[in-house]
Amino acid sequence: MRFIFPALIAISSACALAAPQNNDTLRREVEGWVQQQLSTSAAPATITVGEFDSRLRLAACARRDIQLAPGARLIGNTHVRVRCVEGASWAINLPVQINQNVSYYVAARPLPAGQVLSAADIQLQQGNLGQLPGSIVLDPSQALGRTLGTALASGALLRAEMLRAAIVIRQGQRVKLTVRMNGIDVSNEGAALNNATEGQLVRVRLLGNQIVQGTAMADGSVNATP
Repeated sequence: MRFIFPALIAISSACALAAPQNNDTLRREVEGWVQQQLSTSAAPATITVGEFDSRLRLAACARRDIQLAPGARLIGNTHVRVRCVEGASWAINLPVQINQNVSYYVAARPLPAGQVLSAADIQLQQGNLGQLPGSIVLDPSQALGRTLGTALASGALLRAEMLRAAIVIRQGQRVKLTVRMNGIDVSNEGAALNNATEGQLVRVRLLGNQIVQGTAMADGSVNATP
C-alpha cells in the first residue's frame, strides 16, 4: 500500500492543476485588493467587480499579481489587471466600478474673475467622486483666500486650476525685510519692486538704492538670506 498511496497523491495533484481557474475566486480577490487600496480614503466606497465572459476558461494559477490596469485610476469606472505569476501564463483586465460619496465645493453665487474667495463665496455639495473632475476642490482650505482666475456662475464647480494664490505683496508697497545673520534677525524697510504671492521671490529696494531679494511671507513681510 505504501507504493499505491504516493501514486494516488500524484494523480490527484495533476487533476487539480488541470482544473480551470475559479473565476469567482478572482473576482473576490480583486474586490479585496481594491478595498485594501482604498482603506485610507476618508470617503467610504462601494465596489462592484464586473462579471467574466461565461466562455472564459483560464488555466489554474498558483499565485496572482493584482495591479491597476495601465492608465487607470482607483475611481469611477476603471479596470484592474490580474496576472498569473506562477502555474500558468495569462493576464486579464477586470472592469471595476467604484462609487464614493464626497463633499465638494461650488460657487455660492455668481463670482467675477479676480474675486478673493471667502467662506461666503463657496457652498458645500455632495456627489459621487467618480463622476466629478479630478481637480475638484474637496477641502475649503484649497479655496479660501485664493484668487479666482475666471468668472463662475452660481453652483459652478470649483476646480484647483481656476484658483491662484492671493497676492500678499504688491509692487511699490512698503515692506518689512528681515535678514538672519549669525543667528540674529536684522530688520529693515524698503519698497517692493514686484507683486508676489506667498512663497514667491520679491525684490526690495532699500535706502541708498540697495536691492535685496527675499521670500514673500503670508503677512506681507519679506525674509531674506545674506
